Amino acid sequence: MGFGASGSATKESGFLCIRPRRLARQCLRCFAPCCNLALDCVDVALRVIGPLFVLLALTLICFVMYTFFTVLIPYRADSGTASIQLLLEMALGCFLLVNIFYNYAMATCLSPGEPPDFPGEVLESKDAELGGDYAPAPKQCHKCLKLKPPRAHHCSVCKRCVLKMDHHCPWINNCVGFNNYRYFCLFMLFLAMGCLYYAFLGYSLFLQTMVPARKRTVRLKFEDVQCVTLSWLISVCIFCALCLLGGFHMYLVLTNQTTIEFHLNMAGRQIARKRGEVHRNPYDLGMSRNFQQVFGPNRFLGFLWLLPYVARRPTSSGLEYPTVSDFRA
Repeated sequence: MGFGASGSATKESGFLCIRPRRLARQCLRCFAPCCNLALDCVDVALRVIGPLFVLLALTLICFVMYTFFTVLIPYRADSGTASIQLLLEMALGCFLLVNIFYNYAMATCLSPGEPPDFPGEVLESKDAELGGDYAPAPKQCHKCLKLKPPRAHHCSVCKRCVLKMDHHCPWINNCVGFNNYRYFCLFMLFLAMGCLYYAFLGYSLFLQTMVPARKRTVRLKFEDVQCVTLSWLISVCIFCALCLLGGFHMYLVLTNQTTIEFHLNMAGRQIARKRGEVHRNPYDLGMSRNFQQVFGPNRFLGFLWLLPYVARRPTSSGLEYPTVSDFRA
């Protein structure tokens, strides 16, 4: 009787040990489809609300622009600002606005770049052509079945492969890739400059809105007070956000990485560190060459790269990229 009781107890304890493991495996099997479903829902949501983000961005920019020309400039004229200075301030404001809208339009409307439609049988020849002195040979995307050159990735929101894909940005309702990355960076730069410019010129007027009406040195309408307060706070918040985002992307430009490659290189460095090895970014050609890979063969101190409509374009085709080994050879 004792032996039988011991055997049944062993079977029962074994059953209790196995059951949680099976339950955990079943939960994991259910978890993966749930994650895929959630990601699909996010992709669909980004496609649907993308135009709303663009509309919101344009609304905020136009609101600050409206306040600048209809409230701030008249206030500065009434406060005794010299006519020449006032004209220069308006000219600089117009210059910033033109570049903000131009770069935003290019980043939004320009295709980031897609791999060409090559038949499956010519992939091997393209592998040989692009895999020589450049980065790893291209592969075939298992989702869209297109040629997938180095640094290209498939965007689940746009449903296409993108050359040198950085990320999908809902604020431009487009992918940021090879063709429009410099416009995206310049948009952030000019928008940050515009926000800082407005916050600087409008600071004294903003302070006037913070005191009771009877203590103000200027007369302001109620709607002007609301416009100035809101537009100044919007400018400061956008400037702070762009300092973080723009600083990160400037780091990516100077190290010749995309956002995707940044995370891949971070993981690669951790793995290499555990193995006692050193992980290197094969596309890091030095800050000067890295900068020219994005903004074209223009001198940094020449500042012509700030004006993409007159600056020289990048020389790369988007299908191939030089690596460190090319310059060491």
